[in-house]
Amino acid sequence: MPFRRSPLPFLCALAGAWNLFAAPTDFTVEAPADGRKFRLAEAKGKYVALHFLLKTECPLCLRHTRDYAQRGETLPEVVSVFLKPDSADEIKSWADKLGKPAAKEVTLYRDADATLAKAFAIPDGYPFHGQSVHFPALVLLDPAGQEVFRHVGKNNGDRFGFDLLVAKLAELKATAAKRTPAPLAHYNLAAGQLALQGYDPVAYFTAGQPNQGQAEFTAAHRGVNYRFASAANRKQFLASPDKYVPTYGGWCATAMAKGEKVEIDPGNFKLTNGRLLLFYKGLWGNARKDWDQDEPAQTAKADAHWKQLSNE
Repeated sequence: MPFRRSPLPFLCALAGAWNLFAAPTDFTVEAPADGRKFRLAEAKGKYVALHFLLKTECPLCLRHTRDYAQRGETLPEVVSVFLKPDSADEIKSWADKLGKPAAKEVTLYRDADATLAKAFAIPDGYPFHGQSVHFPALVLLDPAGQEVFRHVGKNNGDRFGFDLLVAKLAELKATAAKRTPAPLAHYNLAAGQLALQGYDPVAYFTAGQPNQGQAEFTAAHRGVNYRFASAANRKQFLASPDKYVPTYGGWCATAMAKGEKVEIDPGNFKLTNGRLLLFYKGLWGNARKDWDQDEPAQTAKADAHWKQLSNE
């Protein structure tokens, strides 16, 4: 019989490439046990570890989940989301086997019909308990919701354990610390390296409107100065600055989709998937109207242009 190479390496490579284009920017999953919901957009500012557990009975899935439950509090910057594609009743029954200590720390979410596994291009076709299921996997998303790492197991015993995640986070943080921020020339700044024309970036999210910041409440992030309407807003910003900074360096999002830098009206904004988008509004029209006609396509173009421009 001729030797046949395993298709898994190819599938994993294909999954990584496909994910760059197909991974959802936001999603919501629900826990059958208590109806609790997890929404990716609400976890911005933290790492999110998506644990794709196997369908049907799986003792190794239980062991993996218990270990993360018992040690998870030592990684407060990570939210672990445990996903099973079984029915709601099957997940409830499976959760009972975790034991009381672990069950208190873990929420099991239902990935109905493995929809999320497919969206993240987790390879399918693993024979398990007489069924063909998705391979066990862990996908790590950064605080901006972008995938930064994935491990797809070759079999049921090939799992990305807690200690491996600790080491991977340390590696990612070390790499990020060495990364050179984009030159300030790429940002839309006023005198004194001031962003948003002095408006409070946090207020867009908390008050739903632009509020003028005060000079007495100023904070710097990556060489850019931000002003805030209150000390509380400044404190909130400093706790997770990347969650509040304007997208595309504070330039008009619609113009960035064309690869151009155009000034904005601070009052013409939009919040999408936890991102602050700003737009031109003036004599030549309202750029947000063009953006809203096809936001997904505009976002893809603007993201690509900004990455090419700033390397962010």
